Amino acid sequence: MKEYLDYQGLFQNMPKKDLEWLLCKLRDYKIKRRSTLNIDKKISFGIELEFCDILLLYVEKRLKENERLKDWLSVYDKSCSYKADNYIIGGEVDTGILHDTKEEWETLREALTILKELKAHITDKNGLHVHIGSQIFGTDINNVIRFIKVWCIFEHVIFRFGYGQSKYGRSRILSFAHPLAQEVTLKYQFMPYMLDYLEEPEFLHYDKTYALNFSNYHNLTEEEERNNTIEIRCANGSLSMSTIQNTVNFYLKLMQYVTSTTYDEELINKAFKKLKPKDFDSYSKPYIKDALLLCDLIFDNNLDKINFLKQYIKKDDPIFVR
Repeated sequence: MKEYLDYQGLFQNMPKKDLEWLLCKLRDYKIKRRSTLNIDKKISFGIELEFCDILLLYVEKRLKENERLKDWLSVYDKSCSYKADNYIIGGEVDTGILHDTKEEWETLREALTILKELKAHITDKNGLHVHIGSQIFGTDINNVIRFIKVWCIFEHVIFRFGYGQSKYGRSRILSFAHPLAQEVTLKYQFMPYMLDYLEEPEFLHYDKTYALNFSNYHNLTEEEERNNTIEIRCANGSLSMSTIQNTVNFYLKLMQYVTSTTYDEELINKAFKKLKPKDFDSYSKPYIKDALLLCDLIFDNNLDKINFLKQYIKKDDPIFVR
């Protein structure tokens, strides 16, 4: 993989033969856990780890016994919890506020180890929800508008990446993480200035039933504030440290892109105006050219691009590129 880590140029312009060889090599490539993601420490995030098949009481007890995890919450979740003899089975662990530091990633690893030791399972009921502190967009509402446009253009790629090793989303994804692209473009047809006059993120009216939840995004700020977040809800559940870390990295770099000097306003506006969203069933299909364009736009290094493609490309996908 070294030749691709050292590759000079955009992946989308890679010769067909080289790209097919990369896709072939990805089959044996493993994403490694990283000490940090090189994200600005001012950016905050939190993770909801859903799981099945163990008593919530056991999880709570183990978390309380760990000094670094004692303030993390284990809670009932209607998508994957049920009651038996007054005991709750299944639920989620809420990490609280995290930052991209070696110490905090190690704390997350400890929590995942506890869930695995207790024999927690991930099923097609479970999701992985990531809350990102609103300070990532600062005080400029245009950053939110840009993000909505980029999300809609690449939503089919974002969903498939979030599916992890599977081609498909969890069983009730349309109930708990409904896509936005079709709805946004339909509104845009009848209200072409809908986004231009957006004043507050909450006015988008996307809540916990959508892939993006803006109901906790209360105000534009450059400072970290508790309970002022954008929640991304479309990823499948996972207890894999490398998958979780890779997913968080992708979401943060995607959001940072719209505030960066490399943001291509002309390209994004043109693509958004021409956008014809794919039907949801097509989100499970690979769109290699779209994935390559997205990773070239948002990542500034080849390791991030390769890790993104490893999670986006599934093991039985064809390696031949048209």
